[in-house]
Amino acid sequence: MSPLTQEITFRDLHVSDLARLAEWLNRPHLRRFYQFEPTTPEAVAAKYGAYIHGDAPSHSHLALLDGAPFGYLQCYRIADWPEWQAIVETTEGISVDLFIADPALIGRGLGRRMLAQYVEAVAFSLYPHERLCWIGHQLANVAARACSEACGFTAARQYLEDGRTYVLLVRGR
Repeated sequence: MSPLTQEITFRDLHVSDLARLAEWLNRPHLRRFYQFEPTTPEAVAAKYGAYIHGDAPSHSHLALLDGAPFGYLQCYRIADWPEWQAIVETTEGISVDLFIADPALIGRGLGRRMLAQYVEAVAFSLYPHERLCWIGHQLANVAARACSEACGFTAARQYLEDGRTYVLLVRGR
């Protein structure tokens, strides 16, 4: 079956997913634009466990393709993360981060479907009073930017984070 006809759903990230997430984050294709340094299961458990247990103001989800995990997404209110506010120079709206874990699934239209569905069905539903959704991509990550633009995001400005240049994109509800 073609990935374009398979159903994409989302579920909360669970503690039982952390080993899988640690393995995903160390994959070479994610090291280029998402997870720049190698990580350990312990570091993943500390960071993402805080999201799972509600100790940090972020919601973490797995994307499922016909029930099988294939990607990770998270969303959060910008107002809840002062360091992020300073970097992106806004206090309004929500922000979304995501990746596809299997490089064989990249470039097949799943990213567009995953992002569009997540923003509407999950992110804006979790934050019903927010009207804007932001996403940032490294300037060199042309494919991710094209994916976001295909979902209705438009470039707002560039910003620097950890010495890397990013494009900040926004879309309304």
